[in-house]
Amino acid sequence: MKRPSILRHGLLILLAACEYNDPYAGALDLLPPVTTRDGLVWVDRGHDEVVFVLPKADALTVRRAAIGDEHTIVAWSAVTRDGDSVLALTVPATAKEEDVDEQLHRLAADGEGEAVVYDVHAPFSSVALSPDHRRAVLFFGEDAGSEQLHNANQVSIVDLKGDRAVNVTLNGFGGALRSVEFPGQLVEGEPAPIAIAGKAHDIVAFLAASEVVLLDMDDAALDQVAIPLGMDIGFAPTTTLLRPGNPLFADPVLFVRSGQGAEVGMLTLLAEADGSGFTAQISLISVGQSGSDFVYHDSGEVPYLITTDPVAGELVFTDIRTQGGFSVALSAPASQLFLRDAEDGGATVRQVVAWAPGGTTISTLDLGGIEDSLGRKPKHLSIETGVDALVRLDNDRVLIGSSSRLYVVDFPSEQVTPLSSQTPYDPQGSALVGDRLLLGTVGQQWVSTVDLQTLNPESMLLDGIIASFHYLPGPKRIVVTHADAIGHLTVVDPADPARSTSRVHWGFLLDGALDR
Repeated sequence: MKRPSILRHGLLILLAACEYNDPYAGALDLLPPVTTRDGLVWVDRGHDEVVFVLPKADALTVRRAAIGDEHTIVAWSAVTRDGDSVLALTVPATAKEEDVDEQLHRLAADGEGEAVVYDVHAPFSSVALSPDHRRAVLFFGEDAGSEQLHNANQVSIVDLKGDRAVNVTLNGFGGALRSVEFPGQLVEGEPAPIAIAGKAHDIVAFLAASEVVLLDMDDAALDQVAIPLGMDIGFAPTTTLLRPGNPLFADPVLFVRSGQGAEVGMLTLLAEADGSGFTAQISLISVGQSGSDFVYHDSGEVPYLITTDPVAGELVFTDIRTQGGFSVALSAPASQLFLRDAEDGGATVRQVVAWAPGGTTISTLDLGGIEDSLGRKPKHLSIETGVDALVRLDNDRVLIGSSSRLYVVDFPSEQVTPLSSQTPYDPQGSALVGDRLLLGTVGQQWVSTVDLQTLNPESMLLDGIIASFHYLPGPKRIVVTHADAIGHLTVVDPADPARSTSRVHWGFLLDGALDR
């Protein structure tokens, strides 16, 4: 363990004695740390700096980058999905500051080089990052706390590969924006434009109360398609699902699920007659008493939309061409589902997996020959203490958090293996690296790893309570922070979690204090 040096103790005593000119007197005004590929990043709002903390071997590298000035303050920070950049939005420090524009700063994750600065002209409260790593969309979320008058449907589309931001006011029908999604972008880091009549469109979907607005981010004119989905029936868009066009149904379809009601919106995407853009043909699909989740599946000659009906406890299959279909009773609660590949008689078939938070059963249904009513027989796996959280490990396995237990479910063997824990599983305090599960629950004092092949767990006792848990894929290290205003963290090797191989660093947020 690395301990604070006598010199460092002396420095702290000296600073305490000279509190009248100590730039770090009192609690530091720090935003919570965010995780990049190689380190942790704090925003020091009191000193208009971004602090980059990079674990390297037995030492920390600490770098600082100025951000803004005395007239601004950082409202929030985030890390891009590739972990290579940090985003921070500066806004006026007080409501009395005038002629101060809001700006988004993009800084390299190692703290070196100059920041790219975007003029976004609004104190946006939320950011959505595209899975292809190309763009960020800034918007006012439902919890936007801006005191001044602002346009709730204003957004800024930021080019993360360049230096351009474009502000847009969404065309709509009065519903405030709730969320932003990038339909069809399923593979991390890969562009996934939607082909409409042979032309590619990079579409972003804006979900508001009872409406959806679609926009092609590659279109220089940024033309929008605004689609009302039924305020009179209480349709409240919550999420989308893109089905690309194929021979069974030629045009791409964007399905929109409502937070209430018994319909799913079906938006068939079509080219404009003059070839200038795209439009949407709207229909509502009835899916039983309610629809809490959905996937699509092509079976034989039928393109199905599969939805869960948690009220009736069944799966609803709808032919999207005719809107006819059937349901399959699960005999168990189910509100969430996903698809996986399964083996059936030497052939690979798609299988739907259904479950419900709080339920004690995971149901599976093979989709091979689903048109035949004789093949609609779900199987069930029991989770004795109930499902609190479910994480897909790979095609064949899921991890289930259940109070103070963890279960590894293997679908091919229908095996459920329980693991005991001292604290409830927290997905935010965990990371999955290959076949190794890393755990560090906030509020307790252990870091644990589980080999998911052998199901062998290892645990290590820390010197302090965990305040936050981070996995750094660059150096392949776990970093946990501990509550201390001047910086206190432990670096753990997940391949060999032991006190002898770990390093404790303390006081690093004071680095450079005397230079001030």
